Amino acid sequence: MSHPLYINDYKSTVNLSDFQIESINIMLSDIDNNILILKDNNCLCRNDNSKNDILLSEKDRYGIPVNNMICSKCGLIRSEKIFDEKSNILFYQKYYRNIYVGLNKPNNQFFEDQIKRGEAFISLIKKHINLNDIKNVLEIGCGSGGIIYPFNELNISCRGIDYNEEYLEYGRLKGLSLISGDYKNTIQDNSTDLLILSHVMEHFTNPIKEMVEVIKKINHDKYLLVEVPGIFFIKKIYFDPILYFQNAHVINYYHYYLTIFFKKLGLEVMYGDERCIFLLKKYKNWTAPTIDCIYDESMSNYPVIINKYIRNTYLQYKYYLNPYLWKYNFLKRIS
Repeated sequence: MSHPLYINDYKSTVNLSDFQIESINIMLSDIDNNILILKDNNCLCRNDNSKNDILLSEKDRYGIPVNNMICSKCGLIRSEKIFDEKSNILFYQKYYRNIYVGLNKPNNQFFEDQIKRGEAFISLIKKHINLNDIKNVLEIGCGSGGIIYPFNELNISCRGIDYNEEYLEYGRLKGLSLISGDYKNTIQDNSTDLLILSHVMEHFTNPIKEMVEVIKKINHDKYLLVEVPGIFFIKKIYFDPILYFQNAHVINYYHYYLTIFFKKLGLEVMYGDERCIFLLKKYKNWTAPTIDCIYDESMSNYPVIINKYIRNTYLQYKYYLNPYLWKYNFLKRIS
């Protein structure tokens, strides 16, 4: 296990409101009191030599203690400990939005930011799919539903599902059909033409099993749009790697791994990029695969590549050498 870039000092790298600090302290207390239960998080490649995994950080950007590890076999970055299934649901019901958004209720800015993501998704989809081929849209993990709002404005039938009732109610007041609960028990199989997972898959505690369940909800010969925060975009978006690390992220992915991942699940990859936005298609004859491990020998170089990338990004940020940060600061000054 290598020396971490960030030690567990409980100090947040981002500015936190009193409300966020209180929410974090309540969550940590509930972990100590076994209200929230942590368990080991094994890599998707089923690495037998996890003792050789590379420790990057002992905390996340909020100062929450969590070891962020690079798998020594495939290069995925994962949280060493994660919540068990019951605790994970409780986390998203009670803590997640309070800590990560800093609001127990959404505001207009949050909703508008979601709308911009939805508009960007529509622009991407139009390059590969005729929108007339999409009669209905479902978003899992929809928050207040801003992402599906632009689809709704195009008179496409839309639904969203999430756990936080306060956020769902905000979207309902905007005229959206939003459901509270677990999609597996609420959404029928083969019932949607476009399913959106935006910054959701990285939160799945069992990604292979969960993604198979997600795919079941899509009509045959229809579409899935997935967005996760890609590892190789840290330098461009987060600048400092610690800002990328989040206790809620079970596994962090890179483009090449996800390309193989989705193909192994029986999907056509219509589009994918290093930011890790994917447009996928469910084949007409799709059947659920029975696999619990996804690995290819072509991934074997990625642990070294990713470790070098993260540490170089750290040094570039520390010594003000990141060109993307220069550009960001320049644009911020002139805006």
